[in-house]
Formats: sequence, C-alpha cells, structure tokens
Amino acid sequence: MKQATLRPMITANFLSLIGFGMMIPLLPLFARSFGAGGFVVGVLMGANQVVDFFFAPVAGHLSDRVGRRILLLVAYAITSLAYVGVGLAGTELALGGVWLVAGFGSSQILLTQAYIADVTSDEDRTRGMGLWGAGFAVGFVIGPPLGAILYDHSPMIAASTAAGFSLLALLQTALFVREPQRHPYQSAPKVSFLKELRGLVLAAIALYFIAVLVWSKLTTMLALFTQDEFGWGVRQYGIYLGFVGLAAAVMQGWMIAPLVRRYGRRRLIVAGFALMGAGLILLVTLPPGWSQALSALPLACGFGILTPTLPAVLSSEVHPSRKGRALGIFQSASTLARVVAPVIAGALYDSVSHQSPFIAAAVVSLLTALVVLRLAWRP
Repeated sequence: MKQATLRPMITANFLSLIGFGMMIPLLPLFARSFGAGGFVVGVLMGANQVVDFFFAPVAGHLSDRVGRRILLLVAYAITSLAYVGVGLAGTELALGGVWLVAGFGSSQILLTQAYIADVTSDEDRTRGMGLWGAGFAVGFVIGPPLGAILYDHSPMIAASTAAGFSLLALLQTALFVREPQRHPYQSAPKVSFLKELRGLVLAAIALYFIAVLVWSKLTTMLALFTQDEFGWGVRQYGIYLGFVGLAAAVMQGWMIAPLVRRYGRRRLIVAGFALMGAGLILLVTLPPGWSQALSALPLACGFGILTPTLPAVLSSEVHPSRKGRALGIFQSASTLARVVAPVIAGALYDSVSHQSPFIAAAVVSLLTALVVLRLAWRP
C-alpha cells in the first residue's frame, strides 16, 4: 500500500466524520427547538438521504472524468456551509432546506472510497477500505457525545464546531492530498457500463444493501429498545455504542488485512453476515447489563468485516476509469437501505413486538450468510 499517499486522505476522512457524527444528535435537537416531532425529524433525515441517493452516481461519474480531489474539496465546502446553516436556521423550513443541501456533500463518502481504490493495489485494497471504516467508527464514537455536550453550552457553537471539522478536512485535502494517478477516462473499454454491472459487481452492491439494511434496523430502534426493555438511560446507551464503535475500529484498522490474506474475501463475507445475525439474537436474548457486551462484539466485528470488504470487491471488478461511477451506485444502494430500514423497523416495533425488528434483521443476515456460503463455493 502507498502509505505516503493514503495517510493524508484517511486523516481528512476522519476529521470530516467527526463533524458528521456531531450532527447525529444535533439535527433532532435543533428540530425540536422549533417544536418539531419525530415525524418531522424523520422527514428531514429521509430528504437528505434521497438527495444522496440520486446525486451519488453523478458525483462518482464526474470524479472519473475530472478527478477525485476537486470534487472532495467541493463536498467538504458544501458540508461545512450546511452545518453553519443548521445553526443559523430560524424555522423548520429553513432547517429542512439547509439539510437538503447537505445531502450533496454526502458524496465525500464514495469519493474517499474511490480515492483509496485508486492508490491501493488489489491485495491491499481491503486494508485501505478498513482504515476508511476505522475512521468512520472512531468518528462516530467521538462525534455524537461531543455534539451533545457542546449543544448544552451553545447550539451555535456546536454547529460551528461540526462545520469546523469539515473545514479542517477541506484544508487537509487542499494542502496534503494529491490527485491519484488513474487510467484516463477515455481508456475505458468500449462497452456499456451496464454490462459491467453483473456478477460480483451486482453481488457486492446487493450484499452491501442488505448489510446496511440490517445495521440500520439495529441503530434505528436500539435506543428505544434498550430504554423500553432494559431501562437504560443515555449513559448506558452511549457506553454500548462506544464499545461497538471501538470494536469495529479495531477490526477494520488492524485485523481485516491479515484475515483477508488468510481466509479470502468470500469467506469473510459469510462470517460478517453470520456474526451480525448472532449478535442480533444475543441482543434480544441476553439480560441487560455487562453481558450485553457479548452482543455488541459480534455485531461490531460483523459489520466491521463487511464495510471494507464489499467495496474492495466491487472496485476490483470494474474498470479503473469507472470506479467512481460504480462506487456511486454502491453508495446509492446503502442510502436506499437507510431510507427503507427505519420504516420497516418502526412498523415492526410498534405493531408486532419490541424484539421483532432485531429478530427480522437476524433472520435476513443469517439467510444471506447461507446463500453466500452456497454460492461462493459453487464450482
């Protein structure tokens, strides 16, 4: 792996994700200050994801043509301005408009993945994606509590600090990240891009959709479940999420590369879905308390395996000049999952049982592991 080229990009990604993590508690708090309820917050989050769903493939395609770096700078700038706008918004409508614009900045995720795919060899790509995922996990450990703490002191300071992290990511990219050497756009084979969306490429997109669907069902209902069933407060819930984030960061940052070398990507994909399914079952069967660490560990390790491995598979199977476009579709699949999952999980939680969203997600995850296990070793 070209560490000298990759390290500045990983640093910028980490800084940006701290700011994004801060906005997770901030957006509902700002919306509530205007008297908004849960439905309005859900609409705000969903609208942001819809923008990301449609724009991600466009951003990926543009990055294949004009370069990753310039579009990353634009994405960080949009994100920073949007976070300031959240702090300045005086009405629900203004807040919704600002957060809608922030959806265009979400393309930084796929652009970072495309950059990593450009500067890593095929054998090192999973480790590079693992470092990206580790930054994601640690950013989500630091960001949400920092945002909540600063909001108690001053809402505007909280929003401005989140914007500051995105601005730092922009400066880091502008000063230290160089445009990777890639195959020219014109060097792509003269075949339809849709013909490349087959085999392992489609499989990676479908599997990532399922992984994010399962994970989003968990994260959507976890706070309500632990409060209703365990009597947990914010402190216990935060400790649980912090443990999940740290375990995922260790898996993605240090363990994923040797595991890929030893077992291969396909076996790890099976293991990732199996671990997530097992963790969800443990979550609804274990009593509250420290024993719940036994559910957090397989959940974190399973998702920590899948998030770097699946984009590495996809980027290895498409032409180098089309990685950005393919990863844009990849991100759109995950965005669609994050839109669908809360609706399904909420309906199950209210109409069936508090355990049902997690049981359904466990069944989907374990069935996916069985299907991949069967297909991966088919002659």
